[in-house]
Amino acid sequence: MMHISLGRPMRLHAWVISTMLVFLTTHTVVVAQTNSITNREMTLQSAIQRTLANSPELHEFTYRQQAIEGEIKTASLKPALNVGIEVENFLGTGEVSGIKDTELTLTLSSVIELGNKLNSRKAFAKAQSTLAEAQKQVDTLDVLAEVTRRYIDVLAQQALIDAQKDAETLARYTYQAVTKRVDAGASPAYEQKRAEAALARARLDVVTAQQTKRAMINSLAIMWGEKDPSFTDVEGDLFALQSSPSLTALFTTLLDSPNLEVYAQESRLQASQVRLTQAANQSDLSWTAGIRRMNGIDETAFVAGLSMPLFAGDRNLGAYEKQRAIQAQLVQQKESATQKLYHQLNMALMVRNNALLNVQTLQNSIIPPLVQALELVEQAYLNGRFSYLEWVSTRQELLNAKQALIQSAKQAHQRGADIESLTAQPLVDTINTSFSSKEK
Repeated sequence: MMHISLGRPMRLHAWVISTMLVFLTTHTVVVAQTNSITNREMTLQSAIQRTLANSPELHEFTYRQQAIEGEIKTASLKPALNVGIEVENFLGTGEVSGIKDTELTLTLSSVIELGNKLNSRKAFAKAQSTLAEAQKQVDTLDVLAEVTRRYIDVLAQQALIDAQKDAETLARYTYQAVTKRVDAGASPAYEQKRAEAALARARLDVVTAQQTKRAMINSLAIMWGEKDPSFTDVEGDLFALQSSPSLTALFTTLLDSPNLEVYAQESRLQASQVRLTQAANQSDLSWTAGIRRMNGIDETAFVAGLSMPLFAGDRNLGAYEKQRAIQAQLVQQKESATQKLYHQLNMALMVRNNALLNVQTLQNSIIPPLVQALELVEQAYLNGRFSYLEWVSTRQELLNAKQALIQSAKQAHQRGADIESLTAQPLVDTINTSFSSKEK
C-alpha cells in the first residue's frame, strides 16, 4: 500500500493526487480497471477519480480562487490619480460678469499611502487564497470519506446478499426435507407449512437485499453525478482487515492534518487583518498640484496643496482592538476544534477496534461451531431425534451470526474511513480492491 505524505508546501492538485493514491497500488489500478470494463464492476479508485473530477462541491473552489485572484489584483493597485478642473468668477454680476475675470484651475491629485498599506492589503488577499486552499483540502477529505463509505455500503450489501442467498438455499433444502418426512408420515403437516413460509421469507429477504443494493449503487453513483449507473457491482474484500494504529500515533498525525491546518490559515489571515488595521493608524497624505489661469490680470500661476487627517490612531483604536480580540478568539477556536477532533478520533478508534474484535470472534469462535451445530441438528432431525423448531432455530442463529459479521466488518471499514478523513493519512487496512483479493 502506498503511503503519501501530505506536506504543507505541496500544491493543491498534487495533494489531491496523493490522497487518491493513498487507497490503491499501481498494480490494483491496472487489474481493477480492466475487470470493471468486462464485468461491470466499479473499483474504489475509479469511484474516487470520478468523484474528484465531477464533484460540484470541489469545483466551487476554482471559482472561489478566481474571485480571490481578482481581489489580489485590486489590492495591488496604488491610489488612483485624479484630474480636476475648477472655474471661478464667471457669469457673475458687475465686474465679474461674463468671463473676463474667470480663473481656471487644472489640478492633478492623489494620495500617498503611509504605514505600508499596499503590502498589508496584498498580504491579506493572499492569505485568503491560502485559506481557501486549506478549506478545499478539508472538503476533499470529506468527499473522499463519503464516497468510501458509500462504496463500503455496497460492498457490505453484496456480502449480505450472498448470505441471504445461502439462507434461501438452506431454506429450500429444509422445505424439501420436511416435505419428505411429512409425506412419509414422520412429521406433522404444519411443519411443512412452516417450512414453506420460511422459504418464502428467505426469498423475500434476497429480493429486498437486492433492491437495497441497487439503491446504494445509485447513492454511490450520485457522488459523481451519474443518475443511471453503468455498473452493477463493486470490487473488494470486505473481510480484509488488520489492526488499528494506536491512539497516540493518531493524535500525533492529527496535528498535521488539514482539519487543523485550516485553523492555522485562519489565524494567519486574521494576523494579516490585524496588520492591515494597524496600518490605518497612520494617516495618508493627500496632495494636489496644478496650474491656474487668471484672465482678469492675464497671468498664470502654479497651485499646490497637502492635507492629512489628524488623530487617525485614536479614531482607529476600536477597530484595532476588535481585530486583536478576533485573533485571540481564533486561538481558542483551534484549541476547541483540536479537542473535538481528539474525541472523534478516540470514538472512531473505539468503535473500529470493537468491530475488529467482533469480526475476529465471529469468524473464529462463533460461526464455525454454529456451522457444525447446524449439521448435527439437521442430521438429528432427519433421524427423528430433534424437532423442526431446533433445526430452524439453529439455522437462524447461523444467519444472524453471518449478518453480524458483515455488519462488524462494514463498521470497521467505515470507521477507518472516518479516521483517514480526520488525519489525512491512510490506514493499513484500506479496502483491498485488487482482483486477486476477490479470488481468495
